[in-house]
Formats: sequence, structure tokens, C-alpha cells
Amino acid sequence: MQIFRRFTRRQWIAGGAVAGLLLVSAGLSLYQFGLRQPVANPTILVRQAGGELPADPWAPAWKRVSAVTIPLSITNTPGAVARTVKVQALNDGTNLAVRLEWGDQSKDVTTLRPQDFGDAAAFQLSDKLNNACMGQLNGTVHIWQWKADWQEGTRDMRAQYPNLLNDGFHDDTGKALLTEDLFARPAFVVGNQRAAATKEAPVEHLIAGGAGTLTPAGPYPIQGKGQYENGKWAVVFVRPLKGQEGDFTLAAGSPLQAAFAVWDGSQMQRNGMKYVTNWAVLQLEGK
Repeated sequence: MQIFRRFTRRQWIAGGAVAGLLLVSAGLSLYQFGLRQPVANPTILVRQAGGELPADPWAPAWKRVSAVTIPLSITNTPGAVARTVKVQALNDGTNLAVRLEWGDQSKDVTTLRPQDFGDAAAFQLSDKLNNACMGQLNGTVHIWQWKADWQEGTRDMRAQYPNLLNDGFHDDTGKALLTEDLFARPAFVVGNQRAAATKEAPVEHLIAGGAGTLTPAGPYPIQGKGQYENGKWAVVFVRPLKGQEGDFTLAAGSPLQAAFAVWDGSQMQRNGMKYVTNWAVLQLEGK
């Protein structure tokens, strides 16, 4: 008791303030990163396919491929839901196919209105262990993101807003001086291809070296398809085993680190608001 008597009232107040700040910091960390479940990094074996890689996410061939179920942790989103993602992988000697499957209570494929957010999924590769959330300085990662709105969504403003009125600007003869697109899709009018009505593919190749560094990597021979059935999304990514444009190569005896993420549009998730996994090992089977 004499030990406690040595502290003055001011010291007690200062100590309490520090303890309060530590508790607030812990609470914010829990809110930002969710309830992370400690788990050993699993190994995802990439089996040799007996024929053509199944591009259909619900193809019967995937039922014969072993799967690894990995816990998902929520980031920067209130209302955490306990979720997992099931991962499978195949190769045909030239290409790699990665299939993700996860539960989602709603199918969100439209992002045209300000209040709409779409479902999405991504997988990330690295040649070494680093920050699983977007890599880090001197630890660049390559990311492939599939977006439901790029596959099934619409950019037709008239379909979304059938009563849309465009009074525009006209000259003295009544000729329109500005097109409707300038009001409905200004980003597209000025050349922003992310606002284009259609996409060449629903998958985008990105690179990152830490938070805030995500950059499109340009054209890349990757395909992807997602399909929603019975309260679940399944997405298949197909890309070359051999890396291009500085990307990583998955070869015999050279496993890669892989991480995965999913976005739930009904939770208004986008950008850094998502569900993520820790690293897993992606390895060619039998090598």
C-alpha cells in the first residue's frame, strides 16, 4: 500500500489518461483489422489438370479438386461477419487457374448509383513474405481483381433512371451544344476508361508496394469469371504460370506467397474496406 501512496494525484490522473489512450488504440485496431484468427500459413497445391482448365466456376471438374479453407478478417468496416474463403488451384503446364468460393447473402453487381457498391474478389502474389495488405516498400505484390459490376453491371443511365431529363444547352436553332453523356457520364466523356460502359474483361491486373500505391499494370493475358449460386460466389482466375511484365513465375521448386480478398457490396465495401486473408503458400503439386 505504501507503494501506491508514493504517487501524487496528478500522477494518478496522468497514468489513467495513458491507460485510456491504450484502450482506445486497441479498440481502433480491432475495428480496423477485425478479429484476426492465428493460423499457420496453409499450402495450396496446384494440381495438374487432366485436360482443359475449367473456366466455369461451378464446373463439375472443380468438385474433384482439393480445397483449402482460409479464415477472412475484416478491415475498416463495421459489422464484422465471420467468413471464410475456399481456394482451389489447377494448372495445365502453361496456365494457372485459381478458384475462390465464399458465402454472400446478396448479389451486388451494380455500382451506377452513388449508394450502390459491388461485390468483388482478388488474389495477390508475392515472391516473399511481406505485408499481406498491399505489400510494402521493396516488397511489390501483383494483384488480380475481379469485379461483379465489370462482368454483369450496367452503365446505362437511362435504364437506371428512366425519367432522366436532359435540358442541356442549345443554340438559337435548337441544336444541342452538349451531349447527354456529359451530364450522365462525365468521367467517360473526358476519357476515363474506368467509366466505360463495357469492359474487355472483368479482371484487372494491378501492382502495389504498400497502402496507397495501387496502380494498374496495363494489358495482361488474364481471364476471369464469377457466378453467383445459392448464396455463394465462385470466381475463377486464369493467368500464365510464367510471369510477364515483371510478374512472378510459379515454377517447380519455387512456390509463391498468395493472399486473397473479397468485397461485400451490401456492406458498402470498396477499396480498403474488405475481407482479407493472411499469406498462404501456392505450390505446384508434387514439386
